Amino acid sequence: MIIGWPLAILSTIAFVLIIVTLVAYMPQFYVERITVSGLRLVAREEVEALIDKKTGEHFIGGIGGDPIRYLTLRYGNIEEKIEETLPLVRTAKVQFHYPSEVRVTIVEKTEILAVRISGGFALLDNGLHVIRIASERDFDIPVLEGIRVQSTPEINDKIDVGDEAQLFAAVNFTAALIEHDLNDENRERVSLMQEVRQIRQISEHMFYVFIPLSQGGEIRVKLEDNRSLQDRLKVLSYLLGEGDLKNRGSGELDLTGQSVFFRPDTT
Repeated sequence: MIIGWPLAILSTIAFVLIIVTLVAYMPQFYVERITVSGLRLVAREEVEALIDKKTGEHFIGGIGGDPIRYLTLRYGNIEEKIEETLPLVRTAKVQFHYPSEVRVTIVEKTEILAVRISGGFALLDNGLHVIRIASERDFDIPVLEGIRVQSTPEINDKIDVGDEAQLFAAVNFTAALIEHDLNDENRERVSLMQEVRQIRQISEHMFYVFIPLSQGGEIRVKLEDNRSLQDRLKVLSYLLGEGDLKNRGSGELDLTGQSVFFRPDTT
């Protein structure tokens, strides 16, 4: 008669064999669908072409890469292939979800600033790396004017300019515009990222932003990047919306002082 610890060991082995059998033969552990989410700039077909897991296969094949990926049922080789092949992808997560689904979650790199180059625009992330090259304006982020690019930009490389500090200052300024638009208090106001088309730095902390008008011309807005910037951006958003600033025509709006001053262009 088997008693004590031998019985416990046999019971454990039997339990493991039952689990292995269920995993091996239950249809819920075979892949029926592969879903991809998080795409904005990357084509779905490009991602799907890199997924070598097929419907009808058992989920276990390809799981792994490191201990965390084993424990979380992720396909490390596919994740790395997507991240290395597609320059617009920041991270890829490819994971089995019970029942029968391989879920691919893509996080794309975020374009935060555009710079004019020969033949188009270089779109940069917050580290000044080139995410993509656009031959025409197919994006909704500001273009930094007055910057000289030293060499031909390459995807994934840092853009080569004479003064990186100027670019980082513009990135921080654009981030402030995004922060304004994402603030719950400003949801009913005008989106500044949709209005501002160009940025030009005129000193270390001083910027002009350019807002085009549908009737022709533009409004040039002078702003200082300091602790009051978010309050000034709220004023600008109000003036563009309820303040009906656009109907006053082209001119310069100075938001750097204690008072707001608008000077129309002379015709």
